[in-house]
Order: sequence, then structure tokens, then C-alpha cells
Amino acid sequence: MSGRGKGELVTLMLMTLTTAFWGGSFVAGKIALREFPPMTLTFFRFLIATTVILPYMWYTDETRVPNPEDIPVLFGLGFLGVSGYFTFQFTSLLYTSAGNSATINALIPLTASVLATFMTEERLNARKVALIFLAFSGVMLTATGGDIDILMSLEFNKGDLIMILAMLCFSVYGIYSRKMTTKYTPILVTAYIFLFGLIQITPLMLMEGVFGEVLSYSWEAWAAVAFMAFFSSVLGYMFQQSAIQKLGINRTMLFFNLVPLFAILFAYLILGDPVTPVNLISAGIITTAVLLNSRVQPVDSN
Repeated sequence: MSGRGKGELVTLMLMTLTTAFWGGSFVAGKIALREFPPMTLTFFRFLIATTVILPYMWYTDETRVPNPEDIPVLFGLGFLGVSGYFTFQFTSLLYTSAGNSATINALIPLTASVLATFMTEERLNARKVALIFLAFSGVMLTATGGDIDILMSLEFNKGDLIMILAMLCFSVYGIYSRKMTTKYTPILVTAYIFLFGLIQITPLMLMEGVFGEVLSYSWEAWAAVAFMAFFSSVLGYMFQQSAIQKLGINRTMLFFNLVPLFAILFAYLILGDPVTPVNLISAGIITTAVLLNSRVQPVDSN
């Protein structure tokens, strides 16, 4: 295997590990949300993550401060990938079911790939389109539990529309973050996205009015926050930025479909949630799509 082939294999493995971190964050989030309100949880997740990654970037990266003209872009990415995404996601759950939110959230890889054809030089071929829809069908099977009535009865209420905003945020985030990684290292891009997202989420955290109580929360809740900060945020976002840089947005975002599979596995192992035959079938469909995707060469010219 050539050096380039080995490098791509490592990137694919790290992106798979990233989806495991993100799948685990759903279980960690459920544990932390027993005590943390949503915005306060988001604030401390990214406070810890920023405290870790910013000094590390400052020590290891030759470029420590982005060009002034790129700061507004990074600030926007902080909204798209951190403060806006999580605000819309948590708010949507106040008005709609988890099943509706999960189904809409599953549109992220498909939406990102489609948008990338208009916003970047990447193009979709017939095989890529087929793999996107194959993976999406597996996610839909997971979200609906194989019950066609759930799919047919989806009604877009206020919460669903808010979740669409969250889905669009992360889709556009994936596209524009790649433009930044062509100019800067993934760690610099990630560090400033976290920093700006943290700044943006702070007022929402203060509005929840529990800042003075968090030290009394249990060690389990804080351990869950630490897992999300170090693994789901610092390592996960850095690996994603690197994968987007090396694989392109279409191939990278398709890995997002693995997240619910890891979430199901960890929920079974840690929370005791049941695993159904539908879960296993959908896992096979999504895994097949991702494995086939790893063999598709990018069609972009970058």
C-alpha cells in the first residue's frame, strides 16, 4: 500500500472513531442532562474543550492568529457548528418528538453533499448519490423503528422547523469549515470555532440561572461533560476537520450516518436500552454504505 493509501486509511479509521465519540456523546448527554440544563451543559462542554485545545494550538501551531479577514468566517462557523446548532437542537426538543428530530437530523449528510455541489467545486456522481440514499434509508429505519406509520404521520410543527435550522447549520458548517482548513491547520480552525461558539453560548447559559449551582452536581454528570469535551468535541471536531480536508465534504459527511449506530450500541451497554431486529438491519445497511463509500474516490478538483 502506498503512503497516500495508508494516509487515507488512517483518515477513514479516525473518522469512524469520531462517529463513535459522537454516538457516545448522546449517552453522555442523557446522563449529564439529568442535572445540567441544556445551555449550561453546552457551555461547560465547550469551556473545557476550549481550555484544552486553545493552549495546545498556541504551543504547537506556527500560525496562532488567523488573518483579520477570516475572523468573521470563523465566528460564523462558531455559530453554525457550536452555539447555533446546539441551541436549535435543544430548543426543537421542547416542541417536537425525539423521533421527528432524529429523522430531520439524519438529513445532514444528504443536505451537505447536495449543498456542496452548489457552494464548492465538488460534484456528485451516480454512485455517490446511491450511497447517500442507501445510508439515509438505514438512518430512517433506525429513527422510525421500521414503522411506516411513523414516517407517514410526520407533521412539521414548530419544533420540526427549528430542527431543520439545526440540520442546515451543521450542513453549511461542514462545507465552509473546509475552506478554512485549506488556509489553516485543522487544530487552529477547531480552536477558534470553539472559542467563538463559547462566547456566543454564554448569554444563553446565564439566562438559565444555574451557574452558581453546578459545583454541587454529581461526579457522573461532570464525567459525562468531560467525555463530551475531550473526545466528542476536541478530538472529534479535529478529526472531522482533517477528514474534510483530505477526503472532501461528500465522503466525510456520509460517515455521520454511523453516529446513531454507535449511540444504539452505547445506550445498550451503558443505559440498558434494548436492541431490536430493526436496529440490527439498519446497522447493516448503514455500515455497508459507509464501507462502499470508503472505496469511492473523490470527484472534486481540490
